[in-house]
Amino acid sequence: MIDKILDERLVRRGMTYGSFGDDWKPQGEMVDAEEVAPPSEDGDGQTVKAAGGLKSLTTDFMNLLKAFIGLNFMYISFAMSKAGLVRGVVGITVIAWLTYISCVMLVKVKNALPDEVRAANKHLTYGDVARIVSGPKAEGVVNGALILTQFGYCTGYLIFLAHTTHDMVQSSWPNWGFVLVPLPLLILIAQLRSVRSLGPFSAFANLSLLVGFVAVVAYISMNFKFQPTNPPISAFPIFFGQVTAALEGIGLVLPVEASMSVPKYFDRVLALALSCLTFVLMTVGVLGFVTFGEDTKSIILVNMQGSGIITGIKIVLCLGILFTYPLQLVPVVQSLEGWVAGGPPVPAHVIAHEIGQAGIEIDQEIEREQEEAEDEENLAAVANPDEDPIPIEHTGRRTLFANQWYQVLCRFLVVMATAMVAMFAGKSFGLFQSLIGSLGASFLAYTGPAYLHWYMFRNEMGPLAKSRDFFIFMIGIVGSVVGTTVTLMEMFRADDGGGG
Repeated sequence: MIDKILDERLVRRGMTYGSFGDDWKPQGEMVDAEEVAPPSEDGDGQTVKAAGGLKSLTTDFMNLLKAFIGLNFMYISFAMSKAGLVRGVVGITVIAWLTYISCVMLVKVKNALPDEVRAANKHLTYGDVARIVSGPKAEGVVNGALILTQFGYCTGYLIFLAHTTHDMVQSSWPNWGFVLVPLPLLILIAQLRSVRSLGPFSAFANLSLLVGFVAVVAYISMNFKFQPTNPPISAFPIFFGQVTAALEGIGLVLPVEASMSVPKYFDRVLALALSCLTFVLMTVGVLGFVTFGEDTKSIILVNMQGSGIITGIKIVLCLGILFTYPLQLVPVVQSLEGWVAGGPPVPAHVIAHEIGQAGIEIDQEIEREQEEAEDEENLAAVANPDEDPIPIEHTGRRTLFANQWYQVLCRFLVVMATAMVAMFAGKSFGLFQSLIGSLGASFLAYTGPAYLHWYMFRNEMGPLAKSRDFFIFMIGIVGSVVGTTVTLMEMFRADDGGGG
């Protein structure tokens, strides 16, 4: 519905997607500008105080930080074990810098669009921008990658639950058998129709992550040793995939930037958020790696043994991940439901969801707008009974659970598909995260933004800026190919031996 509204608004303004020719000039000089957002009508006199002061910037900082929050601190130590101490520290720093540059480039592309396009919908997504700048094929590739990564993260959650539960009960069952345990509950939760009903789950997930992080740092600090290993350079692509997945949050950057009270400070707030996240990941990664050495597990919780408190913390984290699963599932379910209902296999206006509440808050606002649009259509139909009836999409959005047969079936099939993949590819949680990072997150984080930035500003950029875009573009391509190949080889090797 929301993409239809955007299409209609653009058509009324004489705009079409991918219709900007070489003679069209982006809004303002966006290549080397210090500010990401275009100047406001208030001029340069706009201050942080006028927009709400420190409180507003703190809220914007937290929203951006939540866009990158996830299970990343749980497997970052395993990633370090594939790089080594020095290469790992340098690698995390470089990948965080590349993530920052790519996010800023994507926002610059959006803010360089004509005012009419940005006014048509304040919820422009990554895929929307790709379609406006480069056409429907670009949008399909971006949204397809977003759906792939969301499916992968859901599968990763099942692997995490299976490995952690197996470790707690010390059962003779294989790890894959524990994938089946939460399925009945997940199938039920996945039937929740409204995104708003998932809000409490997201809040609980945030709390469980905080508890888990504090517990991990405390445990490592009390059991600290210095026994790092020196892994071969051939394992570095696995590190690349895992850290790329750990820092992937670009699918939420545009909606979060649009909701900021002072968008002109986006680049600075983003730099602070990524710096804090990088510090956290580097601290946990280094401490965990040097403490557990070659015995570092793909989920650091498995390295934590010895008390009922640790078991309680594992249970809290498992519950948080369990109830986060349906949040991550939303874009995948929407895609399949839309396809079954007659739409394209890859829908428009895909918003990624992370464990942090940023994605769900944006989707909740969009859901309210969709309901308002449906109410307007209903009122128009009543007010004009002589006109041809307007086809109204009865989605059942205001019921607690899905009430259409195809919705129930689609949600069941998606949950079962993630379970099947988790059972067959879940020997190592860390390796699976590396695969998702290399396959999908690498394209979303580096290749896509670099290409869109070059395509938008190719007539204004100098050789140095073009070289930078090409460099980041190639990092995404090469990292994806090499990372996927090496990770798959390692996963097959783990099937023959033991998995971490």
